[in-house]
Amino acid sequence: MAKERFRAVDLAKGIGIILVVLGHSLKQTEVDAKWIRVLVCLIYSFHMPLFFMLSGFLARKILRMETYKERFLYIKDRAVRLLVPYFVIGGCYIPVKLKLSAYAVKPFTLRDSLKLLIGQNPDVSLWFLYVLFVISAICALCVNECSFRDILYGSAALCAASWWVNIPINTPKYLFFFLIGIWLRLKYEDLQKEGSRYLFEGQGLPVFFALILFLIFNRIYFHNGVNIFRLGSSVCGIYVTLWLCEAMLKRVDGSRLVHILEMTGLMSMDIYILHEPIMTAAKILFWNKLALPYPAATLFIFLFAMLLPCPISKGIVRRVPVLKLLLFGEKNPDRRTMD
Repeated sequence: MAKERFRAVDLAKGIGIILVVLGHSLKQTEVDAKWIRVLVCLIYSFHMPLFFMLSGFLARKILRMETYKERFLYIKDRAVRLLVPYFVIGGCYIPVKLKLSAYAVKPFTLRDSLKLLIGQNPDVSLWFLYVLFVISAICALCVNECSFRDILYGSAALCAASWWVNIPINTPKYLFFFLIGIWLRLKYEDLQKEGSRYLFEGQGLPVFFALILFLIFNRIYFHNGVNIFRLGSSVCGIYVTLWLCEAMLKRVDGSRLVHILEMTGLMSMDIYILHEPIMTAAKILFWNKLALPYPAATLFIFLFAMLLPCPISKGIVRRVPVLKLLLFGEKNPDRRTMD
């Protein structure tokens, strides 16, 4: 049976992966300007919590699992999906990173490669796969329909405490967002029973206030560095993004914008996995070799990192089963999103 698709989730993944690549593009050089720092602050204030929430939304089956066999099979599937590409790409990236260390903003040493085992991948963007696996495994072992709400409330307190003191461990910071995704899925299923297709029907005024709060939280964090405000901006940013995706489906469904974002969301895992080495090569070409001005170099880096992964994935990686397994952790040919 084909999996149910949630088009708003695909749109949100499309928006999220564009922000991921844009954020990485802006940070490829040592150029420091206030407008760059402001834009990076806005992007990084919510784009990864968004992906953890979306992953939780698609992990509803955790609450349905009744036996430990089901739970361990789920963890095994998550390990293949997330840890195989994490370690394979990280291992392949080590010699490349060492070779290109002279061009890097932060030099890479052989000792740094050992951090692969604790979630610090040489391909720095892949930390998400490691943390998502840990969170998925924790939830698979501990969460069920009876314990869900208690664990959700506990994760909220843990998340707030983690952001407040800014501990250097990502799992407690993002577990809450994964569980919020499951909670939103439950709400969505309740609305479906009542005949509604949307989670945020007619919430224009609350969304407006959420957007204002998002900007206020980011301004406070940008000027004062109070880390707890990142949690507030994450919640507001996720809410606004989901509302925007549903608004596009209601008002401009069928438009080219919706189609592009939806297709980008469907290819989000491919872009996420492949964009970093492409970005590194583009940075060396346009910034180090051709010495283009920062705006032009960043634009080309972003475009190359967004556009090249899709033909490489479709034309090469997905045509070779071993590559598809090693790079995307996929045995099922229909899975193409960051989940």
